[in-house]
Amino acid sequence: MGHFSMKTPGHFSTAINMSGDFLDLQNLFLTESDHNVQALTSGVVAEVSLPAMQELAFKRPAVGKAFWVATLIEASIGREWLLNVGRRSATERLAHLLCEIAVRLTDTDTPAAGDYEMPMTQEQIGDALGLTSVHVNRVLKMLQKQGLINRDRRRMQVADWKGLRALADFNERYLHLNQS
Repeated sequence: MGHFSMKTPGHFSTAINMSGDFLDLQNLFLTESDHNVQALTSGVVAEVSLPAMQELAFKRPAVGKAFWVATLIEASIGREWLLNVGRRSATERLAHLLCEIAVRLTDTDTPAAGDYEMPMTQEQIGDALGLTSVHVNRVLKMLQKQGLINRDRRRMQVADWKGLRALADFNERYLHLNQS
């Protein structure tokens, strides 16, 4: 299982990063960060100076391109999250989050097992989706009752991938799995 972190400007999440994700490449050439990063699970952090990262990006074009692609993917995910919170119902939002995490953990567009430990509390899920933790709990119970998921505390299993995906209107294109 990977390590997770959540970027938060103020009190609302805008990104969930997983093990192996580069954090804050968008700040490579900015003088000040406009958010913080909160670890949701234990992890190992390597800090590299901005000048060293900038030099690496300029002197090694392939590395610079990789940085640029990672930043574009993060922006694509951010746009999808904006759509998720702005246009989808609470049920669709949570289903979408569950689909995204399953896909990102397996790096495939059809996560066979769909079985993972949810790295977030219901309160953190609520913060990420603009919902109360009570509402998150209700929606999780409803998804389980509909046979879309099975759960035991933080253990999550996607029981009906096609059904959950359809409910969420989930299309993994925004994750650009073939690019990462």
